Amino acid sequence: MSELAEELTRLTCDLIRFETIADRPDQLQAAIDYVAAYVADLPSLHIERSSAGGKPALVMTLRPTRSPRLILNGHLDVVVGQPHQFTPEIRNGRIYGRGSQDMKGSIAVMLRLIRDLATQPNPPDVGFQFVTDEEIGGRHGTGRLRDEGWSCEFMLCLEPTDLGILFEHKGGMWAKLRLPGRAAHGSRPWEGDNPIYRLARGINALAERYPPPTGPHEWRTSVTPTEIHAGAGSRNQVPAEVFVTFDIRWTPDTTPEAIQADLAAVFPDSEFVSVMASAGLRTDPEHHEVERIANLIERHTGQPPRFYREHFATDARYYSHLGIPAICLGPVGAGLHSAEEWVEIASLVTLYHIINDYVKSI
Repeated sequence: MSELAEELTRLTCDLIRFETIADRPDQLQAAIDYVAAYVADLPSLHIERSSAGGKPALVMTLRPTRSPRLILNGHLDVVVGQPHQFTPEIRNGRIYGRGSQDMKGSIAVMLRLIRDLATQPNPPDVGFQFVTDEEIGGRHGTGRLRDEGWSCEFMLCLEPTDLGILFEHKGGMWAKLRLPGRAAHGSRPWEGDNPIYRLARGINALAERYPPPTGPHEWRTSVTPTEIHAGAGSRNQVPAEVFVTFDIRWTPDTTPEAIQADLAAVFPDSEFVSVMASAGLRTDPEHHEVERIANLIERHTGQPPRFYREHFATDARYYSHLGIPAICLGPVGAGLHSAEEWVEIASLVTLYHIINDYVKSI
C-alpha cells in the first residue's frame, strides 16, 4: 500500500470512530476538532469556525477570501448505526464502518489535499467546507454558510458517486398534516367521526396522482407517507385526530406549492402542521468545468464517467440553487446507510489524484 493510501486509510478509520449522529453534539464537535487539529501546523491556512442549531462547521481557505474559485464540501455527520459500526474494519481493500462511504472517506481526501495544497509556494484559490448536519437537511451547515456569504465559481460536493458525476437530483419536501375527527367508543362508531378512513382515501388518491416510482430510472415526483399517528393509546376508542407525514421528492415539472395544493385537495378538512421544502440540484452536464472533471476521471480510470441523476438530496443543491455550478463526485463503495457500509481504498486514492489534477488545471 502506498504512503497516500495508508494515510487516507488511517484518516478514514479515525473519523469513523466518532459517533457523529445528530443527537451526539459532543461527537460532532470532537470530529470538527479532529479536522482542525490535523491542519493546525499549517500557518498559511485561513480558518473560520462557526456553529448554529448546535451543529458546528469549519471552513478553510488557502487564500484570504470568502469567495474562492473552488469549494470542496463534505459532511462529518452520519445516520444512526450499531455500536460495532463505529469500529472500522479493513478487509479486501475496503474500509467497513458507519460513514465510510458517506462520507468520511471523502473527508480524509479533503484533509490530505489541504496539507498538500497549503504547502505549495503559491497555494491555489480553493476552499474547504466541513459541516455536521447534511443528514438532517443541511440548513445549519452548508445552507447557512452560503447565506452568510461563502461563495465560489464551482463546487465539488464529495458525496459517494462511484467516481461518476451526479449533476442533478430531486428537490425535497416534508409535509405533516392533521386530520381532525370525533372520538367515540370503538363499539359505537356511528357516534364518532373516524379520520383514518379519510386518511386512507386521501392516500389512495395521492397514489393515483403521484404513482410511486417502481425503480431508479422512473424520474418522477414521489409522495410517500412515512409516519402515521392515530389514537390516544386506547384500542377501543375512535381517534379524535390522525397525523400523517409525507416524504416528497419533486422533479422540475412541478413545484412545492403545487404539491401542497394537491395535498390540501385530497385532505380537504386537514391542517398543515409543518411544511419544509428545499430545491433540487441541477447543473448543466456540459458545463466547461464539469467537462474538465469528466476528462480527468477518464484519464485516471480509463473509461468515461457515468453521468446520472439521483432521487435523494445533497448539500450541493444550496449552491446550484443560486446558479453556481455544483456536482457530486466521490469514491467507490456500497451499503449506503446500511449495516454493511464500505468504501474502496483504491478509489480514495484515485479521487485524490482527480481533484489534485483538477486544482492544478485551474
